Amino acid sequence: MNDDTQPTTDARALDAELFDRLALNADGQPFDDNDPETWEAADEAEPEVVHLGAARFKIIDADAFDLAVAAGAIEEGSPPTLCMRVALDPGAQAPMPAIGQFLVVATDEPNVSILLRVWLTYDDLHDPAAPDLGPHAMRNEALDVLEKDQALLVQVFDEGDEVTA
Repeated sequence: MNDDTQPTTDARALDAELFDRLALNADGQPFDDNDPETWEAADEAEPEVVHLGAARFKIIDADAFDLAVAAGAIEEGSPPTLCMRVALDPGAQAPMPAIGQFLVVATDEPNVSILLRVWLTYDDLHDPAAPDLGPHAMRNEALDVLEKDQALLVQVFDEGDEVTA
């Protein structure tokens, strides 16, 4: 291959829309997690899908099956599922994706997009506020593959969708 056929760095970057399910107050704003007076109302509120903005990432490993199994995203022997290790763009004008959020990626086909769940991020793994799992917790070395600004994305299927091998 010559240099003309190599994809550019821009060609390897994907744009997505970042969404989250949040409990919103009467003003349409997320409840303040640091205010104990709002906790009961937040628990009773029905979470709504909220658009957080644009996100951008590069695919590092397009077949991160082993990482997905180690992270508990899928089970060994489960039907084929799109699992990717990606490098998130910290320069995007949206918050960095975190566990439980969703990325919607448009495809080349009109009106077709792929829904991916952010299953795990480097920042979530290394959060100093993460709960202490106790003295008998075992470190899962398979998760060490995630580097700064990287995440595991797993394709989401609606309950009615069938996944066949």
